[in-house]
Amino acid sequence: MVKLNANHKTAISPINFKDSKHVFTMQNQFNSLLSCVALMGATLQAMAVEEIAVIGTRTEQVAAQLPAGVAVVDQEALARLGATHAQEALRQIPGVGFQRGNGQESLPSIRSAVLTGAGACGNILVLEDAIPVRGAGFCNVNELFDTHYEHASRIEVTRGASTAFYGSNALLGAINVHLPVLGDNSLALEAGPHDYVRAKASIGYGDSTPGRVFVSVTDDGGFRDDSGYRQNKVSWRQQAAIGDWSLSLGATYTDLDQETAGFISGADAYLDDNLVRRNFDPEAFRDTQSLRAWARFEREFGNRSLVITPYLRDTDMDFRLHFLPGDPLEQNRQTGLGWQSALTTQASESLRWSVGFDAEFAEGELEQTQDQPTQGSAFLQATIPTGTHYDYQVDSTQLGVFGHVDWSPNEQWQVLLGARVESIEYDYDNLGLDGRSRDDGTECGFGGCRYSRPADREDDFTHFSPKLEVRYQVNDAWRWHFALADSFRAPQATELYRLQRQQQVADLDEVRATHIEAGAKLSLADTSLAISLYQINQSNVIIRDADFFNVDGQKTDSTGLELLLNHRFDERWSFKLAASLADHEYASDQLVGGQNIRGNQVDTAPEFVGSAFLNWQATNRLNTEVELHRTSKYFLEPGNNFTYPGHTLLHVRSSYAISDALKASLRLFNVTDKRFAERADFTSFTDQRYFPGEPRSLFGELKWTF
Repeated sequence: MVKLNANHKTAISPINFKDSKHVFTMQNQFNSLLSCVALMGATLQAMAVEEIAVIGTRTEQVAAQLPAGVAVVDQEALARLGATHAQEALRQIPGVGFQRGNGQESLPSIRSAVLTGAGACGNILVLEDAIPVRGAGFCNVNELFDTHYEHASRIEVTRGASTAFYGSNALLGAINVHLPVLGDNSLALEAGPHDYVRAKASIGYGDSTPGRVFVSVTDDGGFRDDSGYRQNKVSWRQQAAIGDWSLSLGATYTDLDQETAGFISGADAYLDDNLVRRNFDPEAFRDTQSLRAWARFEREFGNRSLVITPYLRDTDMDFRLHFLPGDPLEQNRQTGLGWQSALTTQASESLRWSVGFDAEFAEGELEQTQDQPTQGSAFLQATIPTGTHYDYQVDSTQLGVFGHVDWSPNEQWQVLLGARVESIEYDYDNLGLDGRSRDDGTECGFGGCRYSRPADREDDFTHFSPKLEVRYQVNDAWRWHFALADSFRAPQATELYRLQRQQQVADLDEVRATHIEAGAKLSLADTSLAISLYQINQSNVIIRDADFFNVDGQKTDSTGLELLLNHRFDERWSFKLAASLADHEYASDQLVGGQNIRGNQVDTAPEFVGSAFLNWQATNRLNTEVELHRTSKYFLEPGNNFTYPGHTLLHVRSSYAISDALKASLRLFNVTDKRFAERADFTSFTDQRYFPGEPRSLFGELKWTF
């Protein structure tokens, strides 16, 4: 996929769902979505539904105060899901379309095509208890596996710009995984197909200064040959007090040992039973460890409150690059420390404002080596040698100042205004030889080696990100909103310093986006409804061009409609719908295979993604939920010549409380045993290729609460 992002100078055109000139049309799906709204609107009754979230404001807020675009997967939903992969939980949020790879891997999407490549992870910020999981210049596209989502009490998602509060890497949105201090103690044991076993424990202690330890241990044999993973996670949360300060402490450690199964290739290969379980990259693996620790100090001074959060972070990963010729090994590590701070003043009943200063200092290292000769053509063998391809270190400094104003001139109107100025600096040190030679200084044939190592340099990026939201409370039930925002991300270290061919310097600027959103929220006793219509113009997008140079300056335009509906018919039956329609286009001239792709649909960008959930509380002890998920067809490459037809999946979950303390759960995934692809794409080297989806699978769990 060509990777794209946006510019704060880009003019925002009126939101417009165009008649598609491509294979897909949005009209039928658009009408279907509106029909669902109309059908549910006929059953509305009345009283507010409350959610709580930190993301979007950096302070805990209830639903009525949450910014536009924020949605929450709550503890009740997470308990029913029992997610074995974070993607299963994120299907509850419209506009979020993460695609699973193999094992615990995934590719992100929030109001965008599914993102790939070196900078893809920089578009969506992943946090745990509001602490970024990776540093601003050192993200990893799979970093959700570093969160302890198995024990989350809620997962908060911001769809749209989040840089006004969190800075770089929140270009298109942010995901925050929250773990609770309070709650019941529990032990759970789960088993599934292919030798899948997972054990979870949540143990609390203390009364006046409560604390809690979370443990999850997972062993999955994998449904494909020579695949599977072992993953261990431990988290700790603690509350305390020091004088007038309240103190929250936390730490999370994760360890993933994964044997990875790669793509299967060939047109419709995911339909071939003989290929689905095969692993053509048995040497592929991913070993990664992560550690985060933080302390949050809070104190009130009359009408003011101060929050200061210092934190530490360390990650280490070894990864076989099985999708590259020669199967090189990447070893990367990053260590960092930083803090977040916010001073909030309640100036009056109608006015509250916050200011804050954030900083982070990090050191990242990356080494790519190859120990076996490259197989393939004479060109590949000559240009991809054994030895060291890259070996560098980057010291980064991230400084940000932000302000936020919440003003309510009367009971109906509310204005939210935020802004952040941020600076990111990189000090890059090449520990190998400069240029594109072998690691011993000799030259490769056919004009030179593939991998190019730039000389030592420094790069810095500064950006100002404003955000405005205006709300109008029509009555006790309806609220309308309109929002404008600018967001950005700095180039990632791998985009700047991991070059190829003749490129010696990547002269890249920050990627930018402008966002416009209008929508409405309805809050009643038995119904909550959120509708959002948005447009995002991304510019200065960083891609790898036809000469294999990392360049910026590309653009995309995205327009979408999102619906999140919850309705309770009675005390036993409830319904949820999370659905999105979107149109993502290349908006600048760019030649791919001799074709100008301007106006083409962005690849791996389904027009419709949605899930419907029907829940039946049969008795006080028995609960059953049915989920129907639909992903529409999408293009596999920028030329729009190949497509994946999409898929519809049915899942069923049921739980029975054997006693007040013991509960048994069953989850049947892919009830109809549908052959589908978790991910599909196309390369000129491999043709169509797929990560096949898992066949019908049954998981069972016993949970003891005490």
